Amino acid sequence: MGNRAESVPRTLEGYSVLVTRPEEQAGPLIAEIEQRGGQVVFAPMIVIRPKRKDPHATAVIKRLHEFHSVIFVSKNAVDFGIELIRAQHQTLDHCQVYAVGVGSAGRLHDLGIAQVHTPHSEFTSEGLLKLPGLSSHQIDGKKVLIVRGAGGRELLAQTLTHRGAYVEYCEVYERTIPTEPLSRQLKACGISTPDVGILTSLEALTNLADKIDQEKLELLYDVPLLVVGARTAQEVERLGFTLPPMIVDNPGDHSIVEALERWVVDEQ
Repeated sequence: MGNRAESVPRTLEGYSVLVTRPEEQAGPLIAEIEQRGGQVVFAPMIVIRPKRKDPHATAVIKRLHEFHSVIFVSKNAVDFGIELIRAQHQTLDHCQVYAVGVGSAGRLHDLGIAQVHTPHSEFTSEGLLKLPGLSSHQIDGKKVLIVRGAGGRELLAQTLTHRGAYVEYCEVYERTIPTEPLSRQLKACGISTPDVGILTSLEALTNLADKIDQEKLELLYDVPLLVVGARTAQEVERLGFTLPPMIVDNPGDHSIVEALERWVVDEQ
């Protein structure tokens, strides 16, 4: 019997794919693309650094028993948040646990959190806010903790506050722009312009545009982009990219690769 790599159809043979996910999250996606014959140009557009000795985050987690609901906005929020919770000998057993996306929910399950509420299709803050457990009727007067990276959107907190909740943040990591030149990574792969690029967040898209401008790589503005979510897609043209983006709503690796395969079929 052949191994799994041999059984996967090489549907991306002959195509180069720019993968911009942070290093900690990119491995499975890169593996799927390469199994299908694609050449990966790996150029993370976000560097993730944990905030392991942040006194405010530690103090909030020590009061975890006060919160009715805890929301994790990303896989990194899950990994570093659960690490901090366990380091402070706290538990989520008493509260409602929410995750914005299926990847974050899956990671929570892997870490032993059995009951996680997540959107069924719209894997965004907007989708999360449609869940019954976060309605005004359910959340009014309750304390909600949002576990996230430093900065970020305020929509969740603003909406939940408007619905009567008392919202606090626990920021467990920070995001920075990578210092590695994009041109160096392209050159290492023997590629001037990849056939397609994958952008799974608005921040990564913005950082890519900044890199293109700084390094004078204007031809990259003509590369087709596959982006996650309508909000990121809306910024593609504004930032200078010339082609309408392909959009996927589910940020999971399999959904992204399936979208790449559909794009290849359309190109042929």
